[in-house]
Amino acid sequence: MRASFPGDLHAPAHARMFVTTRLEHIVGDDGRPDGDDVVLIVSELVTNSVRAGAATIDVQVSAHADRVDVRVTDDADGWPTAREATVDSLGGRGLAIVEELADTWTATARSPGKSVTATWFR
Repeated sequence: MRASFPGDLHAPAHARMFVTTRLEHIVGDDGRPDGDDVVLIVSELVTNSVRAGAATIDVQVSAHADRVDVRVTDDADGWPTAREATVDSLGGRGLAIVEELADTWTATARSPGKSVTATWFR
């Protein structure tokens, strides 16, 4: 499943809607991964792409027998780097959320931009 969104302030909401309407195809019989976790990670990654100045954002969800992958690809400069946010910080928690909820995540350079993939193993 794949969708593209313009990199505007509506992109996170549109990406959440795209994933939410397809959760029955994503979540396994054992409830893994948790659908709310998938939606939250998509929202965080798309928000990061918007903040980085992406013109176009692609969201791809692949459900396999042994894993589920969520890939967010953008055309923006910059590299995803986890930061420590303080209690007063207005941002900087997105990748920490991804690290907490997904089994693993990776970033891959593209020309231009990058892809960030969150994976859950079944």
